Amino acid sequence: MNIDTGLDDDCGSSISTITNNTVKCSDSNNRSSYEFEDDMPVRIVEQVKAPKTVGVCIKCKENIIGHENGCKALGSLYHVTCFTCSVCKDTLVKKPFYHSDGNTYCESDYLNTLEKCDACSLPIKERILRAVQKQYHPECFKCTDCGSCLDGVPFTMDTDKNVLCVSCYNRKFAYVCALCGQLIVSEDGSETYRIIAMDKDFHVACYKCQVCGVKFENEPGRGCYPLGDELLCHAHYKERSRDRQQ
Repeated sequence: MNIDTGLDDDCGSSISTITNNTVKCSDSNNRSSYEFEDDMPVRIVEQVKAPKTVGVCIKCKENIIGHENGCKALGSLYHVTCFTCSVCKDTLVKKPFYHSDGNTYCESDYLNTLEKCDACSLPIKERILRAVQKQYHPECFKCTDCGSCLDGVPFTMDTDKNVLCVSCYNRKFAYVCALCGQLIVSEDGSETYRIIAMDKDFHVACYKCQVCGVKFENEPGRGCYPLGDELLCHAHYKERSRDRQQ
């Protein structure tokens, strides 16, 4: 026999019945049921709604059940457990990640795929400067003497393969004109010429008569006639020679 007990307060339900000394209660939303025997609960059964399917995982092709088990990245849906680093297999959910050549990486494994700077040995994340058969961060490619950055400017190397800016190279290796005392270097980066006479080096423009300024030429009577430390044309050489003899 079934008897309505009206135990709404005790059971927290809207329907209560007694059958063979057992109280059965069901809440008004029909979400759960309880059975009491001799005033003691003996079983609780929860009725749970079926989780919602949110989509298909692009990696394993299986359904993703429940929002908490899925994530969206790179324009596709993944299981949380499927969206992992291609190398270490760690999950990438809520972590920085990188996608390159069809593979997805965590930050540390991505950096290991990059070329290393020959100067600082750190990964090159952005622009690579390649020079002297090596690779650099642009800011790391510097003159070994003065430390100035050589990105986008002329440079050269010495015999020991040290990279030098033009100024440092000239300071160390350029010839000095015996007449004006300046380095014999090009102003515009073009090829430089020097004249060697009397075991000395001269700018082409400085190789002229020190009295009249006429430039010496490789022709009879128009060449250089040194007298002491002076560079003289033929006419002034004869004049100075006469003065010395008097």
